[in-house]
Amino acid sequence: MIYPEAEKLELDEVRTVFAEHLRHCPDFELLWSDKVGYVWLTIGLEPLYVDTGRRIASAEDLCRECLESIGMDVLYLTGNDHGLRDADPPERAEIRRRWKPFLEQLPQFAHLCGEILP
Repeated sequence: MIYPEAEKLELDEVRTVFAEHLRHCPDFELLWSDKVGYVWLTIGLEPLYVDTGRRIASAEDLCRECLESIGMDVLYLTGNDHGLRDADPPERAEIRRRWKPFLEQLPQFAHLCGEILP
């Protein structure tokens, strides 16, 4: 088995909570491989490319990727060219607002907020 049963269940829970975000996100794709488990692909649509694939090791790892993706969406919308750690107070507030519905369903990962936006 690629993941212990409890970890696979938790991964599937995180995937389900973020399913709509993952479906509409143009920059990433989450795929299942019977060989290695979940794989996070960085993609581009214009021009079309597949950049890097990274194995998702845990439910926490998947949750972090999804939260970071949502955070980067906010930075993209504001037009600021910086990373999440450099987000200004209004950007941080909007990122946290967008995270809230996901973390209400996954409270065990709330600590990631402080790690992503210290």
